[in-house]
Amino acid sequence: MKAKLSIKTRISAVRLNNSYHIKVELENKYYIHNYPFHSLLDAVDFTSKILEVKEIDLLHWKTENSEFDIWEKFLICNRSKEDKTKKAHLWNGLDTFCNMWSTGGLGYKYDLFNTDLHRDICTMCFNKKRKLDHEIDRVD
Repeated sequence: MKAKLSIKTRISAVRLNNSYHIKVELENKYYIHNYPFHSLLDAVDFTSKILEVKEIDLLHWKTENSEFDIWEKFLICNRSKEDKTKKAHLWNGLDTFCNMWSTGGLGYKYDLFNTDLHRDICTMCFNKKRKLDHEIDRVD
């Protein structure tokens, strides 16, 4: 089944686990392309091709229940699950919102979770995500 993309269709490349996927929002539903890309550049190139064609075949896409399934990921130190002193970082698909992952500031091994596991959230991650959400709302 083919779905036409409108001018306002949101499409982006997102990182899930160790690969990149294409995410599309259509009629308040979120779809992830079944094919994983090993590099962000390949995912962006594929996104450009989709935008040229202006439609997708939904047979090659899986539905996500909500945007939460894609964006609300929490990076949590797995050194000690019982140790509540380590805060959870918000994951934006490529890095923590506070950029601690890419700068090497998180020295221990961390894993992604769909829940904060009752941890406090990193203040810097929270504030930067809130600022980004506010900027997106202003653009819409």
